[in-house]
Amino acid sequence: MAAPSAPKAGTTNARPKAKDGAGGKKEAKVVYPSEFGSHTSMANEELTGKIAAASQDVTDGWVILVDERGPFATRKSRLDTGLADPNRFLDQPARDKVVKDLTPA
Repeated sequence: MAAPSAPKAGTTNARPKAKDGAGGKKEAKVVYPSEFGSHTSMANEELTGKIAAASQDVTDGWVILVDERGPFATRKSRLDTGLADPNRFLDQPARDKVVKDLTPA
């Protein structure tokens, strides 16, 4: 068996870097105050204003927030608590259903 030959000068076995299809520009990513909680800065006033009055509770009303997965509904008492919000991590169909039920067309 022949011994492997040394690579030619100026060549490497490394793979070339992958190139972005967007001309090297990275997509701007929205940053939220926390990864798990719900915050007032995430509120969508337009959708919150469409919540039916019959659905609102005087003591702990609903608010519609928006995160990287889209709109979701949660109670005002869940905002800015420093705790994870289970409403933010519902399955997508469940999130969509709650928002749809609160904001009739």
